[in-house]
Amino acid sequence: NEMRARTVLAWAFARLDIVAFACACAAVFAGVLFALTFGLTLKGAPPGVPVGPNLAALAAYFPGYSVSYGGAFVGAAYAALVGAAFGFVLAALWNLAHALLLGVIRMRASLASYSID
Repeated sequence: NEMRARTVLAWAFARLDIVAFACACAAVFAGVLFALTFGLTLKGAPPGVPVGPNLAALAAYFPGYSVSYGGAFVGAAYAALVGAAFGFVLAALWNLAHALLLGVIRMRASLASYSID
């Protein structure tokens, strides 16, 4: 039972591999935007109505992006860059927060071992 508690604590305070997490986020972001763009393009729109006007607004941030088959690949590339940056920042903050928390725990444990008596 004690071994299980130690395992749970080890998993709870595990560091994230920043590069691996950034790559995973990049893949997810790229996959989602690609699927959304490709799906909307396959679905199409009635004549005279633009395809995916809300998703097409991403062209303001991603030059060259459009809701089309080619735009799905362009958007996936941009989304991968955004996802990698997001994953990098999130993993770095996660590791920093855990390092600070573990530092506080160690400091409290060290101070608790001293006696005023």
